[in-house]
Amino acid sequence: MAFDTSETLAQTEFGDELLPGTTLFHGTYRITRFINSGGFGITYLATDSLGRDVVVKECFSSTFCRRSQTRVRARSSGTRDHMGKIVKSFLNEARSLARLKHPNIVGVHQVFEENDTAYMAMDYIRGHDLLEIIEENRTELTPDMIVRMTGKLISAVGYIHDNQLLHCDISPDNIFVTPAGEPILIDFGAARRTAAGAVEKYSGLSVVKDGYSPHELYTVGGNSGRWSDIYALAASLYHAIAGVAPPNCQSRLAAMAEKRPDPCKPLAGSVVGYPAGFLETIDRAMAVMPAARFQTAGDWLKALPQAESRADRKVVLVRRVVPAPVEGAAKTQVKAMALAEGQPIAVTRPVAAPPAPQPLLRPRRPTTRVAAVDLSGLRRISGFSGGCLVDSLSGQVLAREVGTGDVEATIRSTLAIARANLQAVAELGAHQDVEDIQIALGQRFHLLRPLDGDPRYLVCVTLEREAANLGLARIQLRRVAQSIRL
Repeated sequence: MAFDTSETLAQTEFGDELLPGTTLFHGTYRITRFINSGGFGITYLATDSLGRDVVVKECFSSTFCRRSQTRVRARSSGTRDHMGKIVKSFLNEARSLARLKHPNIVGVHQVFEENDTAYMAMDYIRGHDLLEIIEENRTELTPDMIVRMTGKLISAVGYIHDNQLLHCDISPDNIFVTPAGEPILIDFGAARRTAAGAVEKYSGLSVVKDGYSPHELYTVGGNSGRWSDIYALAASLYHAIAGVAPPNCQSRLAAMAEKRPDPCKPLAGSVVGYPAGFLETIDRAMAVMPAARFQTAGDWLKALPQAESRADRKVVLVRRVVPAPVEGAAKTQVKAMALAEGQPIAVTRPVAAPPAPQPLLRPRRPTTRVAAVDLSGLRRISGFSGGCLVDSLSGQVLAREVGTGDVEATIRSTLAIARANLQAVAELGAHQDVEDIQIALGQRFHLLRPLDGDPRYLVCVTLEREAANLGLARIQLRRVAQSIRL
């Protein structure tokens, strides 16, 4: 994936790129222009056979290879073996990346070999990388924006780790931000496989970036693992928050060994405007010693404070009025009003004329209350498609968080199953607690969690099956449910 940086893409002096008009993979892709080059690859804007813009990344290291017309050759017989390793590593990256389906990770369309090297075709999205945004002040990085991005990036890193991969090259220039503020992780050129959480011996090329790479990546055979990606992500966020890159981790390690103060100034206590406890999690994730950091993305996500921007809230106010029963009273209506995308949506259902349905777990006395319900935290869950707060007895939607899915369809397809689960728990005894209910239907997962102390009400979230990380989803769903007070 690459962002549109056409205003800065004038004619370059780089001489190894393929010329515009060059076709690849039997004419499927036509090069439009050069975008940029890195240590082990060149990226181009191209069009596919359907006329769509894509990004094509070519395996090319100017240190070890050269261009002969369109073909890529080793610079000498001494670099031939090394060139072969680079191509093999590139193919491993592309194939691993092609299996990842996550809204905050670059999507790969195709992987192929041609011109004695390898290529991959990826998504093309307009925007800018985080380093450009920081250094060129392309947009204001507000605390609310960084907090939202942090949760999504941690979720993406957790998804990578759950697929037995390490990124090993997270930095601001490898985090793209769309015009809508959506962060996307790219460039898995240094990615490594893991086995049961441990790093296997890696024969490819290592990439280190001063300020962002933890010290264990500087040493061959270093104790790298999930905690290494956690450091790199935290260091990238540090740069976005402080406006300057953190000091080289090697210098921090040397200061520690010499019992000097850490040259990296903590964010907590020196930056204002962030939720209480948020900056402390970044400082901890940037600990010099791996054991002092969060060991998994899930640990970091759990430590984040529950704080969302008011501007990001799709559900603003929910008002429920249930009058106390009056003898001989006529029908009473209960109205639930939710503001979704700025448009009022009213749900009206008759209540109290016929005998009211009985609560599944315990009776609830009628009451009158006004509650502000914030479901925007559901958007931080990988694969989010839609969410809502629903009364399990009446099926009434009390609040909703609009996504790409149909919340009402979710209720219709899952509420009956949830009722059956809750009824079964009720029959087992009141001491049985329900954490959440998972329902798999088609290409989506539905997670439903009763409110603590109010099991009649369910927080529901719909997730795209391929992008969902159920472990992290349950953690975030619990946090959202615990924040609701009716």
